[in-house]
Amino acid sequence: MGVQYLSDLQPLSSSSGTDTGSAEVNGRNYARSTSLRVDKSYIPENDAEYNLGRDWRTFKATIGLRDDAPTGCRLKFEAFADGKLINDATLPLGETRDLKLDISHVLRLKIQVTYVSSTDISNYCYGAWGDARLET
Repeated sequence: MGVQYLSDLQPLSSSSGTDTGSAEVNGRNYARSTSLRVDKSYIPENDAEYNLGRDWRTFKATIGLRDDAPTGCRLKFEAFADGKLINDATLPLGETRDLKLDISHVLRLKIQVTYVSSTDISNYCYGAWGDARLET
């Protein structure tokens, strides 16, 4: 069974960059994560797009806000397969969701995080795709 972590791949494009490596989400550490930074004023949305070459069957990740996010922060997590929305979830700080998405025959995978709200508008938030990986 083949596995490829997004944190080990260079995205084809990213609107405001990615942060890869360890991420603490809801009290749990995800060692091979891809995080996207967003904020209310300058980066309300951030994404990263990857070339899959139609080689993978499943995309798995645990999504949520990194534990260093300000209180009250909420982010929207979306995933697109060849431009088609395959995941849409809005999560507050302290909640996670496990994803297992079918990406059979997909050429491009785009992950996106959008700022929704927080109690402190001057701080930024990171939306983490914990241990995000492609599987055959």
